[in-house]
Amino acid sequence: MTDAPVAVTTPPAVAVLAAPRSLSRDVWDQFRTHKGAMAGLLVLGLLVLFVAIGPLVWRVDPAFVNPDAAAMIKSRNQPPSWASPLGTDQLGRDMLARMMSGGKVSLAVGLVAMLISVFIGTLIGVLAGYFRRLDGPLMRLTDLFLALPLLPLLLVMVMLFRDTLAGLFGPEAGTFLLIVFAIGLTSWMHSARIVRGQVLALKEREFVLAARSIGAPPRRIILRHILPNVISPVMVAATLGIAGAIITESVLSFLGLGFPPDFPTWGRLLYDGVDYMQSYPERVLWPGLAISLTVLAVNYIGDGLRDALDPRIRGR
Repeated sequence: MTDAPVAVTTPPAVAVLAAPRSLSRDVWDQFRTHKGAMAGLLVLGLLVLFVAIGPLVWRVDPAFVNPDAAAMIKSRNQPPSWASPLGTDQLGRDMLARMMSGGKVSLAVGLVAMLISVFIGTLIGVLAGYFRRLDGPLMRLTDLFLALPLLPLLLVMVMLFRDTLAGLFGPEAGTFLLIVFAIGLTSWMHSARIVRGQVLALKEREFVLAARSIGAPPRRIILRHILPNVISPVMVAATLGIAGAIITESVLSFLGLGFPPDFPTWGRLLYDGVDYMQSYPERVLWPGLAISLTVLAVNYIGDGLRDALDPRIRGR
């Protein structure tokens, strides 16, 4: 007697689910479709490499002045050449080395001043939007700063505190601290208004009401639920703040109230080249072009981030 064959059943095929896409991947996919933002990212990256890696390749002291009077007279205001690709200034200093050194200072001023303004604006915006009793006083303070003329206020701050900070920290570090804090303390208002509007809408959402109903303290609600949801507009405001800070520093240096002459920035190079603009137009062309490219690149990056961080544009 033989055993009957046993039918072997194969288990049903299990569908393989694709791995969920991360938010950062979606943001990057949308960001790279913005051609202007990608071009701005490329230009900004090249400028950062120029000021960061360039001095390691072009080892020329940007402040070197030939002690020989005859040699200095011969080397000043030279046109571009192999020895000095961007020429020399009125004291015979290499313009390429000064462009690298000045770009490092200008970009550092823009970044640090942006961080200060975004921190102050986010703090005031969150407090004004979440705590009703603080909304009125903080918004009136914001309106007061918005009503103040920015450039005259900056000029007064520089004139009052420049010598004091230079005596405490040295002329270079003191001027750097004065300028970044002056720009940061006078440019936080738009960030505060943006963050306040976002917080007013977020604090009535279901997840915030649920956290409040289980007794979560305001500090935890703000840190865990409010701040992560206002990062998108803050990032956009931060990118645009860098451009504004660089322009403001350039204006102060162009007026002769920024960094000292032996501590170059792109704005200071413009100021030094104004008197020679008709005879040597390249003296103002290179720093002006660097400032324009930086501001344009940062603005395009901000536009790309605004589109990439908007869930409606990403198709969600």
